[in-house]
Amino acid sequence: MKLLVTVNISKGFETWTKMSKTLAPEAEKNGMKMIWAGTNPDETQVYTVIEVQDPIQMKTFGEREDIAKAREEAGADVASTKIISPIGKDYMPS
Repeated sequence: MKLLVTVNISKGFETWTKMSKTLAPEAEKNGMKMIWAGTNPDETQVYTVIEVQDPIQMKTFGEREDIAKAREEAGADVASTKIISPIGKDYMPS
């Protein structure tokens, strides 16, 4: 299942992406893989497409103490994380 997710950030997209790359191996061990990420023009909000086995595991993983701490240190407002929508079908032109 794929989800469109958003989170508010305060330290810019580059800081957020560095943190995300660091956490990627642990996320994949927990059944999650980021497919795409982007930001709004003023870099205060990130949008991601994440592939998950179960949406509950994304919340559990993202709020885990060590993960939440790393996210917060990178400027993510963990409490602002929201699933915008599940994605039924998608198309990525080459």
